[in-house]
Amino acid sequence: MWIKGVGHSEETKRKISIANKGKILTEEHKRKIGEANRNPSEETRLKLREARKKQIPPMLGKHHKEETKQKISKANKGQISWNTGYNHCILSQEAIEWINGELLGDGCLQSCSPCSARFQYGSKHKEYINYISDVLESFGIKRSGKIHKKHHTDRGMDCYGYQYKTLSYVELLPLREKWYLDGKKVVPRDIKITPVTLRQWHIGDGYLRKRKYGRPHIILATSGFLINDVDWLVEQIGNLGIKAKRTPRLNIYISARSVKRFINYIGECPVSCYQYKFSYEKGG
Repeated sequence: MWIKGVGHSEETKRKISIANKGKILTEEHKRKIGEANRNPSEETRLKLREARKKQIPPMLGKHHKEETKQKISKANKGQISWNTGYNHCILSQEAIEWINGELLGDGCLQSCSPCSARFQYGSKHKEYINYISDVLESFGIKRSGKIHKKHHTDRGMDCYGYQYKTLSYVELLPLREKWYLDGKKVVPRDIKITPVTLRQWHIGDGYLRKRKYGRPHIILATSGFLINDVDWLVEQIGNLGIKAKRTPRLNIYISARSVKRFINYIGECPVSCYQYKFSYEKGG
């Protein structure tokens, strides 16, 4: 029986080694292990979430004695607080909605320490990178270093892009933990698809397809998410009165009948470089 915090004895380790010696995993077995680790099922994800909820803090509802408090105080005197030296910001509701929209698209939160996380983004449009920098600056989130220009030549490409990242902030870590499960981006079930959230998502991963005949429709690229996440997003968009469905390629299709409602809901485009995603009139 495995007991957390208690390691195997040398004798047990030797027996395990002998038992596994010579075992060869088939390619099918390796593939299944890899898929299980990369793409946990919705049931597994729910079990993990519930398990975390049931983890009761050891001091919940309890209080230290005065004597104990004095000992702790004396022991910590002169010590530097765990979050001293880390950057802090105040995340308003608008800031959270805006960041959620970017994370539904190409934005990413990276954690370089156990105490904080930073926002990163890449785009071929420097205007949009400057816009991101200005908006986050207005939220109290500062840029780290310079905006870098990078020449992309991989996968047959020959173009330039711009890379942006913020300083690391303690307050961004809880967002990172909600949006990533074992390093893979997932969709938290407590986010709201507000006009700001949907606008930033559309700018990052939306595509307004215009046809010579017929009305345009919109595709939201969601193939990187699990199928359950995509279905949940389709449901949330539908609750806004916008007709949407999941495509065979796990993207989200916005019906031509709902394009005008969609654009009216998200409002005007904040940058000129993506204005074409908001001009829904044929030929616009």
